[in-house]
Amino acid sequence: MANSQSSKSKFTVNAMRQIFLIISILFALMGSEAQTLAKTSPEQSKKMLETVAKATSTVKSIQCDFTQVRHSTMLKEKQISKGQMYFAGKNLKWAYTSPNKYALIVKDDGQQVLIQQDGKTRKAEGQSGQLFKGIAQIVMNSVTGAALSNSSDFSVEMYTQANTWVAKLTPKQAKLKKMFSSIYLYFNDKHNAVYKVEMKEASGDVTTITFSNVKLNEKISDSVFNS
Repeated sequence: MANSQSSKSKFTVNAMRQIFLIISILFALMGSEAQTLAKTSPEQSKKMLETVAKATSTVKSIQCDFTQVRHSTMLKEKQISKGQMYFAGKNLKWAYTSPNKYALIVKDDGQQVLIQQDGKTRKAEGQSGQLFKGIAQIVMNSVTGAALSNSSDFSVEMYTQANTWVAKLTPKQAKLKKMFSSIYLYFNDKHNAVYKVEMKEASGDVTTITFSNVKLNEKISDSVFNS
């Protein structure tokens, strides 16, 4: 029983971390600084944020593959995970397919948060459940794109990198500050989705998520969020 509780606790912490990662992604999806980032003027930033909000307002569904690479200060080898993300209406599914299989599902505009693992689905309940629901609500609100310009959770600065628009999110809330020092979102040329997200953690670890095979506004079956 102790081992089971310990395993469940470890997974809950991991799942919480993944929810935070999803937040940062959806700030831009619905909305390695190898090259120099050029900070934009307040006027430019305002126009860029308005453009992103307008572009993301037309996005009703998203499905894509992702590759997540984590560089840890404690490990020499990088950790690579892959999976798929689905978003439609008021539902979101973030599914890892390798090296481990599990999924986080947010349904009904954040009213339900489910965890799928080993063929079983359970609700996020208790104190962690309330936290999940609160975070999920932020996720769903971010889908509108308004969160980039009106957020109590992150301050936003806009940059350019050659022809790429980059948004830097700096956490305001204490809980988020314990997780991340900054998050960088790299927009596509239409400014309605991102192709890369870079998260710098307070510990010094860096996680980069790159998206591929992105499909916008294509029908997604309701069964995706029920299985």
